[in-house]
Amino acid sequence: MKKLLVMGILVLSSMSFAKLEVPEDVEKNINKSARSFDGSQRMNYINWQKRSYLRMDEVAKESGIPQEEYARIKAKLERMYGSNYAKQLQVLPDEINDYKDVVKRVEEATKGNVIVDEEVNQRAKEEIVKTLNAVKVPKEILEVYQKSAEELFPNNYPKQQQFLSICIKDYFEILPLLKKELNK
Repeated sequence: MKKLLVMGILVLSSMSFAKLEVPEDVEKNINKSARSFDGSQRMNYINWQKRSYLRMDEVAKESGIPQEEYARIKAKLERMYGSNYAKQLQVLPDEINDYKDVVKRVEEATKGNVIVDEEVNQRAKEEIVKTLNAVKVPKEILEVYQKSAEELFPNNYPKQQQFLSICIKDYFEILPLLKKELNK
């Protein structure tokens, strides 16, 4: 009976250690950093670091970030914290959130949905009015250009201003061509 109990305990303990399989280089780093501990403290520290390393992989998979991006973040954290995987695990969610925030800002910028500072937006709106009043383009054509600018860049007056400037410049380049075509 005692043998069966001891064997059961050994099997359970070996199963708990089998779960903590990490890459060989990671294990070497953890063992190297655990040299200052003795006995059970050393084993607790090693297991804690291994669990932290494995939990990092789980957090990355749950977050949905690309694997190559996770590898970049992991390399950065390793440069910062060495083999302290518990600290890396602690910082990993912040790094993932930073990555997601950058991706979100890039997507918004490419879609033209950039949130513009109110002061900058107001100045650009005033400049648009001045430009439209000063330029010698027929009012109907300016209204078409302005409508297109508002459709393309709603509430983003700096982009609208840029678009209108290009349209007005193009108008003066196209006008001689149109006159030439109509006179044929």
